Amino acid sequence: MPDLGRQAAVTRVETGPTVVVRWMLRPGLRYEAARARYAPFNKLVDEDRATRQAIAALCRRQAARGAETFVIANNKAEGSAPLTVFRLAAAIVDPECAA
Repeated sequence: MPDLGRQAAVTRVETGPTVVVRWMLRPGLRYEAARARYAPFNKLVDEDRATRQAIAALCRRQAARGAETFVIANNKAEGSAPLTVFRLAAAIVDPECAA
């Protein structure tokens, strides 16, 4: 899949009332390899700051225009979905947290 910026540009998602983002695998990593690499999914193994920044920026833009954004994070995005979501929330509030 193309990165979030390209997907958003092509689909014009930011014109609707709601955006749903599904944060899955890192580019170049297959599902089974990610599962083996990240199990037991209790820490961030491969932080993906670029994707985090892009999703956080999208969430901020949506909020600024009064629209909703829902983000679904998979354990195989960075290694632990709950920790990914905590870091994403911090990055939404403070863009410097994503850097």
